[in-house]
Amino acid sequence: MILRLLIVDDDETLCRHLKMFFERQSYRVELAHNGLQALEVAQKFHPHLMFLDIGLPGLSGIDVLRQIKEKDPSIRVIMITGQTEDELMRKARVLGADDYVTKPFTLEYLSGEVLDKLHKQLFVELRSTSEDLALEREKMELLFAQVKEGVILCEAQQHPFLANPAARAYLGLTGELTQPTLALLFQGFTSTPPDRLNDLALEKGEPFDLVRESPKQLVIECKANAIFNKKKEVTGYMLLIRDVTMERRAETAMHRFISLISHKLRTPLVTIRAYPKLLLTENSMSPLNDFQRNALEVIQKQCLAMEDMVNQLIAFSSLDPDELMRQSMNAAELIKEAIKLMPDPIKPKLKGIQVDPSLASLSVDVDPTLMQHAVRNVVDNAFKFGATELKISGESQDGSVTLRFTDNGPGIPPEDRERAFERFYQVEKSFSGQVPGVGLGLTMVRQAVESHGGRVWIESQVGSGLTVCMKLPAGMVSKVEP
Repeated sequence: MILRLLIVDDDETLCRHLKMFFERQSYRVELAHNGLQALEVAQKFHPHLMFLDIGLPGLSGIDVLRQIKEKDPSIRVIMITGQTEDELMRKARVLGADDYVTKPFTLEYLSGEVLDKLHKQLFVELRSTSEDLALEREKMELLFAQVKEGVILCEAQQHPFLANPAARAYLGLTGELTQPTLALLFQGFTSTPPDRLNDLALEKGEPFDLVRESPKQLVIECKANAIFNKKKEVTGYMLLIRDVTMERRAETAMHRFISLISHKLRTPLVTIRAYPKLLLTENSMSPLNDFQRNALEVIQKQCLAMEDMVNQLIAFSSLDPDELMRQSMNAAELIKEAIKLMPDPIKPKLKGIQVDPSLASLSVDVDPTLMQHAVRNVVDNAFKFGATELKISGESQDGSVTLRFTDNGPGIPPEDRERAFERFYQVEKSFSGQVPGVGLGLTMVRQAVESHGGRVWIESQVGSGLTVCMKLPAGMVSKVEP
């Protein structure tokens, strides 16, 4: 390891002699001749050690020491003074100075007594740190070995260096990781969406699939997250992977079944729905009594509800991310068109919707038909589960638009926030009551949003309402009147 040394003194001749001396001893040396220059060099050079003149012009050595130790306490600082200045040296010690030398001094004294003592101290600390790191690594490897999901760690340059047993089993890895890139580590796999492994700096933990077709199909769900240090600098990346091959096959089979059964239901449903309407028509030859009329109206209402469910099933089964007809659409217009799709039983409750005027200045890049149905499902869910008010707002940030649907309903428990998006899942009726539906509304919302490369999540506390957040790619802004 080559130690980096920063020498700060307004005596340029002394600086040159010190630089030549320590470079012969294999130090990397940088010079600064005033306080401001010292701070600039230190920020770029990241020295291990500093010789710092206490009597610098302008920004004093004490001020430089204070700022250096605030930014990086690990830098060792030896103060240089022209005379014994007890008060200044006491202050320097308080601020973290490691030692001091008084001019004039010999280079042999500086490299011998002072640096020898400092090197011994650094060695002890380095050995202690190394032991701590070895212990932490042992703990980490033990933890990784117990994790059922595959875990892969990468350096900041995105080179993989550690994989737990589950990840090794998925990828057939043995021995040390020798692949320099993730692309080589996952050779033979294709990502959906494509090229997700090319730049982990863009990943925010959103899941994506890696698919291998040969020698047999293997589908791996992957999530990538950056690892930060205390300075918020990226020090590496962690990938979580799991085998979802059977899940994806089951999803495909379910889509096919839902598509088949929903289309088969539609034909008889049209016939059943037509007869109550016909029978309710006034007929003087055979007038209806109150019981008959009420029964036909119930049949007609339930037929409409069933038809709405069938239409949801058809829309869910026909969702294909590869066939999206995307275009820029004003967010306020998207909400307006979605509300027109609401089923008749919900329409009397729509007066409880409050649309933020700011939506008129936001635009999203979406398939209009698909996202209108997704928004419709969110609104429908809010009122079906007991809300009487729904506030719709939005904000734009970093190339995306987040739409928020906040209701005053009963809310859901924290453990159900993620499960609410699962197929056919409904929150316990003790929280929401018995609610009609097939349990695919939010599932379709998630698939629709994720097919656009977006994200959807729920913010809620029991008894405090619920907010559904939809993050979508921003489109070209085209303001409309609210």
